[in-house]
Amino acid sequence: MLNIYQLVYLLHDRSIMKKTITLICLLMLVVAGFSQGLTRDGFVEILGRKIDGPEVQQFFSSYHIKNINGNKYASVENGIDLETKGDTVAQVNVYRNSPVYGSYKGKLSKDLQFGMTPAQVKAKLGKATTTYTNSGYAEYNYPGYVMTTWYEQGVLSELSYSPKSE
Repeated sequence: MLNIYQLVYLLHDRSIMKKTITLICLLMLVVAGFSQGLTRDGFVEILGRKIDGPEVQQFFSSYHIKNINGNKYASVENGIDLETKGDTVAQVNVYRNSPVYGSYKGKLSKDLQFGMTPAQVKAKLGKATTTYTNSGYAEYNYPGYVMTTWYEQGVLSELSYSPKSE
């Protein structure tokens, strides 16, 4: 086991020091990314992608998504539906308990959970860019996309993702 003096001696070599600093920086980036609740579900990553592209096809396979009508795709067993514009993914919707599209049981983006109140969502995401409290709708703008939250009976029941229109 190394003591502090041996570690300082090893770090004295510039190449080892550069590698160590690089490794520490990478670890900090990874930790920062996870603490900000980066999307790991693929919803944002497929926005604006070609429907027949490998990323979208892998997403479809993972969630058992099928074409149900023209530009509409869905997975009733996984509570997800998508809309396309032309040949690209234009919107992804995820449902808590939809009579048409089923229920999504996976982990949600940004550490959200279905059933949260608007106040709990605000505590996680900050102030919404746009809010219509009467309809239970709020938008949050992120680099490259917009996430929309929908509430039924005062709790989070649906998330929608769409590319940011600039």
